[in-house]
Amino acid sequence: MRGLARDPRSWAVLAVLGLAIGTMGPFGTFAMPVVLRIAYWSAVVVLTATAGTFVASLIETALERHWHRLPSALVAGLIAGIPITLIVVGINLVAFGPALQPIDMATLFVYCTLITAAVTVISALLRAGGAPTPADAAMSAAADRPALLDRLPLPQRGRLLHLEVADHYVEVTTDRGKALLLLRLSDAIRETSPVPGLQVHRSHWVALDAVRRAARQDGKPTLELETGEVVPGSRTYLSAARDAGLVP
Repeated sequence: MRGLARDPRSWAVLAVLGLAIGTMGPFGTFAMPVVLRIAYWSAVVVLTATAGTFVASLIETALERHWHRLPSALVAGLIAGIPITLIVVGINLVAFGPALQPIDMATLFVYCTLITAAVTVISALLRAGGAPTPADAAMSAAADRPALLDRLPLPQRGRLLHLEVADHYVEVTTDRGKALLLLRLSDAIRETSPVPGLQVHRSHWVALDAVRRAARQDGKPTLELETGEVVPGSRTYLSAARDAGLVP
């Protein structure tokens, strides 16, 4: 969503759609004054596009782990039709007052659901045969990140640097801070993929690109991380650390 919001093309498309639909005045809105009509349809386009993209992308990302792209897009569009309908109802209440009858609500829901499903399916077809969109890039990044990050609070979800045992917890360090997880170190390490890393001590795992230099303290190997933290090594893991180039 941030990628789309930063892309000027997204706003250009929404502006053109709002202006074009507002000029045409479909669904009985042509009787409105032209300025109000364009403002009404611009609000509908921007708010429904935002909600539809968020909900449909979220559902598609979850479903595509188990289903093919097109069925996932279709179901995501049908479900996204619900919040979109509620948004349109809210805009109509502001613009026209409480004039909607139950049959109008049902008709609006059918329109919104079918349009949203069509848009998500067409988008899926375009993604299959064209260049990746900002939304695709965001989904790809989410799929490639370590599963462990999904356990962290949002502010700490960053580049994975270091795991350390802390009593019954694992302290996870990213470039955005630290967080404690009630988890065994071995289970946490399994969720670090695809980040290249190595367990260097029974209580420590490090990401390879987080290691700044190797040293020795009292004759024992240590690793200094980019955070300035010094992590101990142990003989058990020394061979693997040497093979990875972490220690000489």
